[in-house]
Amino acid sequence: MKQGFSIHPLNVEGYTEPQQTTPYCLPDYTYAYLMEGEALVEIDGQNILIGPGQFLLVPENRLIVIRHFKGCVGVDGRFNLDFLKDASYTALRAEKPLQQSFWFDDAVFMGALFRRMLTAYADKDEAFLKSALDLVLGQLRSGSHVAAIPEKFLQLVFEHDKAPSNVSEYAAILHVTPNYLNKAVKTSTHRTAIDWIEIARLNTAKQLLRDRSLSIAEIAEKTGLVDQSYFSRFFKKKTGLTPSEYRSAL
Repeated sequence: MKQGFSIHPLNVEGYTEPQQTTPYCLPDYTYAYLMEGEALVEIDGQNILIGPGQFLLVPENRLIVIRHFKGCVGVDGRFNLDFLKDASYTALRAEKPLQQSFWFDDAVFMGALFRRMLTAYADKDEAFLKSALDLVLGQLRSGSHVAAIPEKFLQLVFEHDKAPSNVSEYAAILHVTPNYLNKAVKTSTHRTAIDWIEIARLNTAKQLLRDRSLSIAEIAEKTGLVDQSYFSRFFKKKTGLTPSEYRSAL
C-alpha cells in the first residue's frame, strides 16, 4: 500500500476535552465522515460542525484543531493527488473546506462504502480504494453546505482570547434577532445557541485553570461570568467538580 492514502475508524465514546487534541497541518487532503455523533473542527480559524451523514473534505496544508467532539462513529483519513485515478474533480479545486450532507439511502450507502474501505485498507486492496475514493469525490458538489449565520455564530463563540458572551450580543453582531439566531443555530447544529456558549465557556475555563497564576475570580471573569460563585456553580454542574477541585486534579 502506498503512503498516499489512509483511512481509520472513529469510535469515540463520550466527551473528550478539546485541549487534549493537538493542532496539526498535513501536506495531504484530509477527510472525515460521521455516522453518529458530532465534531466541531477549526480549520485555519474557521469553525465547522459536522454531524451524522456529513462528509468534510479539507484541502492540503491547512491548520486543523478539533474543538469539540462527542460520541463520534465514522471514519477519517488522508490522501494525496498521486493516489487518485482522476484528480480533475471540482471538489479538489476548492480553496476552502467542503462539507456535504448525505440523507436517507445516500447516507446508508456512504456508511457501507466507508466500512468496506476500512476492510480494503486492512487488506491492502489498493485497486478498490482508488475506485471507492473516486466514487466518494464524484458525489461531492463544490461549495459549502454550512449555513451562514450558524457558521458565523460558532466562529464568534470560539474566537480566541475573547470571553464567551450571551445570545443577545451575538445576535446584535450578526444583525439578527436573538429568536432568529436561536432557531437558525438549533436547525443547523441540533444544539441551542446557549448550549454552544456553555460548551465554549467550559472549554475556556478548563484551559485557564491550567494556569495556576490566575485566581478563580480572574478565570470567572475571563469566561464571561463575573460572579465567582455563579461561575463555580456552573462549573460544578458541568463537571461534577468545583474549579479548585478540578485544578488540584490536573
